[in-house]
Amino acid sequence: MNNETIVITQERMAGWLMFNRFHKVDEKADLKDLNRKIFIFKDSPKLRETMVKYNQFKELI
Repeated sequence: MNNETIVITQERMAGWLMFNRFHKVDEKADLKDLNRKIFIFKDSPKLRETMVKYNQFKELI
């Protein structure tokens, strides 16, 4: 992948990003574990900020 995208391996994180109106660029099978998928998003400062918010939210639960 180029440096304009970010690969997300956690389905819940990908779901959080999509819930927050980020669109995935692609979805592929994880070559390390064919039962899992990887999710590819366009990288941006706003996306990174939303990922931090998810991690803060997750710590509260």
